[in-house]
Formats: sequence, C-alpha cells, structure tokens
Amino acid sequence: MIQSDTPISETERKELQERAAHIKIGFFDIDGTLLSFKTHEIPPSTLNALVQLHERGVLLYIASGRAPFQLPKIILHGEGDFKGFDGFLCNSGQICMDMRGVFRKVPLDPDDVAIAKANAQKHGFDLSAMTDSSLHVNHMGPRVKKLQEDAKVTYDGGDLEAIGDRPIFQMNAFVDPQDEPLILEGTKHTQAVRWCDEFTDLIPAEGGKDVGIKAVLDHYGFTQEESVAFGDGGNDATMLAFTGLGIAMGNADFRAKDVANIITADIEDNGVYKACVALGLIKDELNLCADIIITKTERAGHNVYLIQ
Repeated sequence: MIQSDTPISETERKELQERAAHIKIGFFDIDGTLLSFKTHEIPPSTLNALVQLHERGVLLYIASGRAPFQLPKIILHGEGDFKGFDGFLCNSGQICMDMRGVFRKVPLDPDDVAIAKANAQKHGFDLSAMTDSSLHVNHMGPRVKKLQEDAKVTYDGGDLEAIGDRPIFQMNAFVDPQDEPLILEGTKHTQAVRWCDEFTDLIPAEGGKDVGIKAVLDHYGFTQEESVAFGDGGNDATMLAFTGLGIAMGNADFRAKDVANIITADIEDNGVYKACVALGLIKDELNLCADIIITKTERAGHNVYLIQ
C-alpha cells in the first residue's frame, strides 16, 4: 500500500540526479514499457529519450521475455533518428547478445520440459514453448489468443511435438497464480515468473532478467550502480531490484512497483521521457516537463520516488 507522499527537497533531487549521472547502460522491457498496448508503437517521446541517451553515451539494451525472432522491426533496427539498440536480453535473460554475437544462452532443463508438458496435458492447461527460432503451443485457448493480440506474437511453429529435441529457452503456462504449483510439480530446475494475470513464464531456476543483466554488465565491465532498468511486468521485478536504478512504469504490475526505486508516469503519459528528464539524463526537448513533480513515499517497506 502506498502511503501519503511529500515533495522532495532540492537537495534530494540533486542527490537523485547525481546517482543517475553515473549511468552507463539502460535496460528496457518492451511490452507496456516501450511498446504501447493501445497503439503497438513506441511513443514519440520515448524515441526522443532513446536518441538523447545514445547521444549521452549510454548503451541501450532490450530486456524482454520475447525470443530474438519475436523482436519488432523498430526494436531491431530503430526508426528515424533512433538507430536501434546496442544489444538484446531475450527470453527473460536466457539469451543475451550484442552486434558481435551471443554471449549467454541457457535453455530449460529437458527433463523439466517433459514434466511441464505432461502436467499441462494432465490438468488441461495451455502451454507454449520458445526455441531460439520458433514459437509453439499445445492449444489455442482464449488466453493464448489474447496474448497473441496484445503482444502481436504469432504461434507459427506448430504444436509442442514439432520442437523435437531442440533446446527450449522459455515456456508460458496459461494458468492462474494458484495453479502454478500444478505446472511445476515434479520439476527440479525451473521457476515460474509471472508477467501478468493471464500466464506465467517458466524459466531456469537460476535464470531471470536479473541474471541476464549481470551477464551483460560483466560483458562490458560495468557495475550495478552504472545501470538503470525500466519495466512494467511482474517478471521485471528482479531486474528493477537488481539495477542501480529500477524504474517502474505508472501502468506497471504491483510486483514491479513494490521493488522499484522510482515509479514514473504511464507509458501513455510519456513515462520513460519524464523519468529521464527528472533524473537529468536528457533535456526536455519536447517541453513536456515544465510542471513535473517528484515526491517521495513509502511502499512495500521502502522509500520510492514518484515522478508525475
């Protein structure tokens, strides 16, 4: 529960901006953070923020539950003045790569995959699976169709048996939170990380976006304090807690907001741009932040800054 909030002092604002001044790399979730669920596009203000961050010398990384082959064209190649991202953390951290190639690739345990498939069949759950090049599903139920529409993903790989013995890097179990133990029953090396109410991601027990981010930071020789992350889903919580600054969107799931240092405005209200301006990372070139307010409140037992 969020308690009443109070405006921060000028000293606190400067201290916050001083923390941000050390940022060398930024991690961005896609759906609900970069891409609007309403327009399925990146807001112009967010594109402007990305361009300015690049000009500042900040490396830009995607941190998504999407597989590499699911990345939208604008994410892969940019648009207009934005020339694209420097690297990609995919499948919730199981595949990490930059323009030189892949430097982390960790699949699910094959025995656990077989057990999860059997559990899905036993209980009648819809279950999808991602290789590094295809997406498969056992049944196109209502929740699967909703995800397909919301995230504009395509299940064109066939059923799960079409995967054969190829490695699987992530599965999506379309189950309610209370049914997660049923899909995990008998597995030994797999965890469930929930993005939203409709489904949960199944990833390696020692994986996750935070683990992927550590691999990226090690790859470049950066520290946690030199990183910032933006996210909105429950599966973003670990990375928001791990990076030097963790920023939850105003439209974020409560699990993301509960661990974030900062909660910014909604994606539809220029949340990424406003956070970057408030932190002194970019200039207010679009004149959207004349009345911006930063307050401090308590949430889930710790202080959090609110950017409005």
